[in-house]
Amino acid sequence: MSDHLPLALDAMGGDHAPLECVKGGVDYARRTGRKVLLVGPENVVRRSLDQTWTNGASVEIVPASQVIGFEDKLTAIRSKRDSSIHVGARLVRDGLASGFVSAGHTGAMMAMCKVIMGVIAGVDRPALPAPLPRRGGGKTVLVDAGANLECKPEHFRQFAVMGYHYSRWLCGITEPRVALLSVGEEESKGGEALQTVARILRHADINFIGNVEGTDLYSGRCDVVVCDGFVGNIALKVSEGLGEAIVELLREGVRQGALRRLGALAMRPVFRTLKKRMDYAEYGGVPLLGLRRVAVVAHGRSHAKAIRNALHQAEIAVDSGMVEKIAAQIERLHQAEQQIL
Repeated sequence: MSDHLPLALDAMGGDHAPLECVKGGVDYARRTGRKVLLVGPENVVRRSLDQTWTNGASVEIVPASQVIGFEDKLTAIRSKRDSSIHVGARLVRDGLASGFVSAGHTGAMMAMCKVIMGVIAGVDRPALPAPLPRRGGGKTVLVDAGANLECKPEHFRQFAVMGYHYSRWLCGITEPRVALLSVGEEESKGGEALQTVARILRHADINFIGNVEGTDLYSGRCDVVVCDGFVGNIALKVSEGLGEAIVELLREGVRQGALRRLGALAMRPVFRTLKKRMDYAEYGGVPLLGLRRVAVVAHGRSHAKAIRNALHQAEIAVDSGMVEKIAAQIERLHQAEQQIL
């Protein structure tokens, strides 16, 4: 069974590779007992392993002689066929690993996994979900968060189904509420493509609630917000920038007097809870939705904790059968579409 196979980890992906990737992989293997395949140049990965307390963790180095860096263009996909991303994706395709995690070049990760692992029948393009913290606890999932800048109606429909199952199986929401991001809540708002998508989703086997506006990303009104990657990436980056700005403004305010510092000390537990809810390391990474196998993209700045949690996300995606559930729902959506159009 695939859920008993090891997980593959790009040991060379991210700003803090290989040491932090190796530490995260070892920590995950030690905590779960699940084997992790560390993919990268053997001598480089070995040096990082020698600096890591393994304590019997089940890890194995899988050699890959090349690395695709953030500065590389996508043409490196063809020229670096023995890259750590390429080798990791092949391990999953060939049935030697059940999922693959990388904090490396997102574009290369998406392109290679699409070609090597393949996409679900009925899915045109993989999509990136982005879990956003919201009032009342939990996460609102934004799909797509930047993988697809120009989308047709069928892409929005696919994003809705994939986001629904991501929210259900990785965020633990029994019946996720799915909405389209638009300039107004009324059915007449938004372009013709969104209006067409809305008609289809009302007949699909997902909990579609209609249009929402940008203010609802954090309100808790819905669990999945669907948009194209251009809008989604801007919303995500604005959110990240606003969060960092708020933290810095609070720090500046605290420095302006002893009484404020005393108040900040009393509020420290609240600040810690807020930081944890906003910290990407807490969930580690997100799966590329729409692939025939599990591939998780981690943040490029990931340290060991984020890598460990990204592997945990891959584990949940594999063990829940998320890919198979998305494939079945896409097929049902296609049948509903044929009846309506």
